[in-house]
Amino acid sequence: SDENDNTRINVNIISPPRTSSYLSRSKGNTAKIPPKIVVKFFTHEEVSSVQELQKPNIDHISCHVNIEGSIHAQVISSHASKNPPLAIRLRDPDYPEDNYQFDTNFMTYYGSGEFNTLNIPKAILGRIKVATYQRSVTKKFMPVLVQSKVVRTGAHLEKCLIMVQIRSNLKNKGSLKDLIVCCAVPPTVISKTLKITTGEGIYDDFKRIIRWNVKELPVGNSLIFGAEVDVAMKNILVDDLPKFPVLIRCSSVSDNVSSVEVEVNEVEGYPTTIVPLRHHSFRLLHRLPS
Repeated sequence: SDENDNTRINVNIISPPRTSSYLSRSKGNTAKIPPKIVVKFFTHEEVSSVQELQKPNIDHISCHVNIEGSIHAQVISSHASKNPPLAIRLRDPDYPEDNYQFDTNFMTYYGSGEFNTLNIPKAILGRIKVATYQRSVTKKFMPVLVQSKVVRTGAHLEKCLIMVQIRSNLKNKGSLKDLIVCCAVPPTVISKTLKITTGEGIYDDFKRIIRWNVKELPVGNSLIFGAEVDVAMKNILVDDLPKFPVLIRCSSVSDNVSSVEVEVNEVEGYPTTIVPLRHHSFRLLHRLPS
């Protein structure tokens, strides 16, 4: 009918929501998504240590430790033309007064305990050196724990038994790699009589060194190595024990020996979404005197 024909239907059209990309293109809108930067830190330490003489409890052993450390960084930024600056601070809860040598090629230095500004050009894709550090300390709970025992046996104490035990510290974050356990054979024993009794070792008679190789030692695991040899009775007193010093080489791609930490924040005026990734490694030369 005419009445129906004159009826008007009002329809409200709802516009779709405006996305962040639309808003960023809108005139007068200055809001920007801060760039995302993935920053990788690589802390590596070259370590040598000398273990104190034997103690009854392996967990009570202390070591004199020398550490030479280096910290490198690598950044990947979503910004098309430049990398935002980063605020970097190094600290060690165990040694708060320790000093670091920062590389001033990419670092604006304000102080050892301060946040220093790291600027890495966009053109640099690889790692750059951030800082180095050195220290000489006494430390418990080394990544590898070592004990040895020497006894004389036989009717005339003419034989000598050697036992070496190594253990990967329970506090390690990852396995120890490429272990080499060496035991020096003294002149107070007859080297040509030496037999390896435990572990797949090799004896070098020219160097007078017993050597055991272990590819990997998981966290908390332990291994025992052993050998026996005749004593050179003319060269040693009946009550004396031959001395067999032990040396161990090993490495890790999961841990550091020190407690150095790298803190990273955005620099004021440069809003940035930071994704930090940290990698730790060391190589260790560890000595157990006889």
